[in-house]
Amino acid sequence: MQMSPGFGGRYCHKVTCDGGCWNGGECIPVNGVAKCICPSSWTGSKCQEAICPQGCGNGGICVAPGICSCPEGWLGGACHTAVCTQSCLNGGKCISPDKCRCRPPFSGPRCEERKKSH
Repeated sequence: MQMSPGFGGRYCHKVTCDGGCWNGGECIPVNGVAKCICPSSWTGSKCQEAICPQGCGNGGICVAPGICSCPEGWLGGACHTAVCTQSCLNGGKCISPDKCRCRPPFSGPRCEERKKSH
């Protein structure tokens, strides 16, 4: 069911959207229906959803324009930087929470063990 736009303001000259437009959105009539037109960093029917252009990886949630809230174990603007509570040793790289990728000849949870050659 489409509703025709409502009007408000002192002289009933402004189009009104049911529930209003958030975050700087502007209510305008589009094909006879009142719609919120959102600034570039917001979306949703009322401009209530932030946009993170880079996306939020690893279960992160976009909480403000370009800002992700990351789950435990991940950091960075897009939640793509893994956190190892104990650093990786011997050139190892943290690839997921508390998991190191080791360079040969090292192994172990923190790349602390040297493989013995026979």
